[in-house]
Amino acid sequence: MAPIKRADVWVLLGPHRGDNNQVLALAEGLGRPFRTIEMEYRWFAHLPALARSVSISQLTPEAQRKITPPWPSLVIGIGQRSVPVARYIKEASGGRSTIVRLGDPMISPRYFDLVLTTAQYAVGEAENVIRLPINLTNSSGIIPDRIEDRWLERFARPRRLVVIGGKTSLWRFDPKTVSEAIAELQARARIEGGSVLAVSSPRTSPELIEAARAELGHEATITGSFPRYGALLSSADEIHVTGDSVAMLSDAVASGKPVGLIALEPDALAKFLRWVEALRGRPIRMRDLIKFWDDLRVRDLVGTVAKPREGILDVDPLDVALKAVRAAINEPVPGRVVPVPIRLPSTRPAARPAVG
Repeated sequence: MAPIKRADVWVLLGPHRGDNNQVLALAEGLGRPFRTIEMEYRWFAHLPALARSVSISQLTPEAQRKITPPWPSLVIGIGQRSVPVARYIKEASGGRSTIVRLGDPMISPRYFDLVLTTAQYAVGEAENVIRLPINLTNSSGIIPDRIEDRWLERFARPRRLVVIGGKTSLWRFDPKTVSEAIAELQARARIEGGSVLAVSSPRTSPELIEAARAELGHEATITGSFPRYGALLSSADEIHVTGDSVAMLSDAVASGKPVGLIALEPDALAKFLRWVEALRGRPIRMRDLIKFWDDLRVRDLVGTVAKPREGILDVDPLDVALKAVRAAINEPVPGRVVPVPIRLPSTRPAARPAVG
């Protein structure tokens, strides 16, 4: 059997579509051949990550066989569980593989060559950490095809699209959140004209979908692959996103359309952790969605269901990320990478607009 030709860039894929979209957008933007590797985990996959191990033992035997030389020059990954794998490749390559992580690796940035993160993550300040205003995205710019256009014609403009995520740790997400947001948009449509549609995600529970259907009916509540998610974003005149999903909020902002944030409320555990933070005098390392929401508001990139906001990104996140990666692998790039500052308000409490 002829040897398998290996690309010099490896992309570690996980179980979450939003995460995979980010690493793929970065890999595609580099314009170099890359190889995707599915991280198929065994039941104890979180243990090596929590123990800060350098290991591939948490992968299934089939996945382990994919992590073999010749080693790549660049490894792109996201998510805590693939961190030990990325570090294993770095060590096995004799330090020659450049390791780029997106999001929060949950350990010090010093273990990596570059960390690209956003405001909700408690990643420490370091020279190799760059904070982007939104996630990397490849969902915008997809134009509806002829069949999708014909289907969309039945919904009058302006089209108001509600993008529904799902329950996430530390946040309450009741069906009432969806029904109230849609009801408010329908009230606007009766006065201003237009229509309201909703699209679910893989994380959306049946209860949340039913809440949307109760307001909009089956036709205007999209749960399958048609029309395509990117085509819906392109055809919408406003996009309203539940605040649980940083990825979907990023898609909406990147579309350049007016965006309304459907904020969530912290649950009982989140309130308890806030109390613990105040007691110990330093933050607990956890994803803080309020920081991301506030950063979007300060940048004038999102509004509310009542008053969506059409903002303009002052930088191209993908361009910033690509320049940083090329600098990390010593590939000549024009100009200089300037980290994007996070401008959070410091004198007022975090605003939590009501939904509906």
